Amino acid sequence: MAQFLKEEQRQAIIQAARQELAEKGYNDASMRSIAAKADMTVGNLYRYFKNKEEIQEFIVSDARDEINATLRELTVETVSKEPRVFNVKPDVNELSALLDKMAERLVYIYQRYRNEFLILLTNDRMNDSIKNWFSRTIRSLVDQHFLFDDQQQEREILTRSYALAINTGMKEIFYSEDISAETLQSILQIYLHSFIIMLDSDLAQRNDGYSFYHIPTPEQ
Repeated sequence: MAQFLKEEQRQAIIQAARQELAEKGYNDASMRSIAAKADMTVGNLYRYFKNKEEIQEFIVSDARDEINATLRELTVETVSKEPRVFNVKPDVNELSALLDKMAERLVYIYQRYRNEFLILLTNDRMNDSIKNWFSRTIRSLVDQHFLFDDQQQEREILTRSYALAINTGMKEIFYSEDISAETLQSILQIYLHSFIIMLDSDLAQRNDGYSFYHIPTPEQ
């Protein structure tokens, strides 16, 4: 006799998996724990989803689509179109607006899909698109300070290190509890700007004082 799957049990699994994955991350989440949260046996859970990866893919698809759409819209290519060798600096206002818009959109998506967003943020494989976006943004700044092709390795290491650091900090920010959306967005904007300012300041000191990100002094 054919077994009929019940929609209410399927929804119970999805809700339990959202909680489990958001709290523990993909590696530490377990099918047994998801089944317990959904008040069913592990065997019954496998009738609905064949493994943990399939559950996660189903849960995060909408949030991931919105994030990817945002990343495509806020393309880093608008930040800097020419290398420093042509004496063209990135547009400061454009870069600033880009970071602010990114913070605004990420907080919006987080509000709509809180658990799904946290799942994506903590899964290194699934949040590659976010890390890659910041890598491209940072690379556009790094390229302004390295004039020669033989410095390719330095560019790659700096770019990757800053992007990973930003991603780690974002996890801490979004996992903060009892914080309003407005405060969350403000903190995220400050955080993103601080990385760009720090990077540019460090590179400027290393490369004859060249800087595009002007920091006002108290006298100004």
